[in-house]
Amino acid sequence: MWWVCYFLPSINDVDKERTVGTTKLTRKEILAEDAVHGTIISLIDFLGVHKKKIATFGALAIVVALGVYFGLLFLEKKELQAQEILGRGIDFYHAQIDPEATEDPYGKGPTAVFRDESLKYQAAAKEFSSIVSGYSYSKVSIIARYYLGLTQLKLAETDEAVKNLETVANNSKGRTVGYLAKRVLARHYEESGNLEEAKKILESMIADTQYDLPKEDLSIQLSRILVAEGKNEEAIKVLQEANSQGSAFSNFKQKLVAELDKVQKTTQKEPEP
Repeated sequence: MWWVCYFLPSINDVDKERTVGTTKLTRKEILAEDAVHGTIISLIDFLGVHKKKIATFGALAIVVALGVYFGLLFLEKKELQAQEILGRGIDFYHAQIDPEATEDPYGKGPTAVFRDESLKYQAAAKEFSSIVSGYSYSKVSIIARYYLGLTQLKLAETDEAVKNLETVANNSKGRTVGYLAKRVLARHYEESGNLEEAKKILESMIADTQYDLPKEDLSIQLSRILVAEGKNEEAIKVLQEANSQGSAFSNFKQKLVAELDKVQKTTQKEPEP
C-alpha cells in the first residue's frame, strides 16, 4: 500500500494550496465570524466603555440589598419585642391578687401578682398601649388593641375602650379578633342599657356567613334582649332558627334548647274566654 501514500498529497501541501490566492484572516476576524464569540466581544467592549456606570449601579444594588436584609432583621427583632410585651401584658391582665404583693409583679415568683385589681389592669394597659403606639405595624398590634379595650372597660375608661374595640371590630385583617371585639361591645351595650345597639351588633354577626364559628350563643344573647323588650315571639323565632341551623353536636345545643323551652313556657297565650 506504500504506493498509495506516495501519490497522496501531504497535509502541508493541501494547506498551502488552500492559502494560495486567498487573504489570510486575523484571529479577531475569525472570532468575529462566530456569533457567540462576536457577542462576547461586543459585551467586553460595552463593559470597557461603561465600566464606571456599571460599577456605580452595582454598588447601589449592593447597598439596596444590604438595606433590605438589615431592614428585615430589624423588623423581625421588633416583632419579637412586640410579642414579648404582649405576653407580659396578658400575664398582667390575668394576674392574681394578693394584698401583700410587692411593687414588682414578679417579686414572689414567676407568676405576676398585684395588690389590687386596679393596679393589675393599669399595668396591663401600659403594656398594651406601648404596642399600639410603638408597634402599630406588628402582627400582634390588633390583639394588643383588643386587650387594651378590655382593660379600659375594667378601669371604667368607657369611651376609650369602645373606640379601641370598634377599631378592632372593623379590622378586616383580624376577623377572629374582630369577632371577639364585637361580642364584647354587644355585651357592654346590653349591660349599659343600650339594647338597640346590642341587638344591631348581634343581628349582624348572626347574619354574617363569613364567620365560621358557633352562633348559638349569639342567638341566646339576642333572644334575652328581645325578651327584656317584651318581644317574646321574636325571641322564640330567633332561637328556633338557631336550633334548626346549628350543629347537632354543638356545645351550646343543650343550652339553646333549654332557653327556647323557657321562653315558650313564659309566652303561652292566655286561654280564650
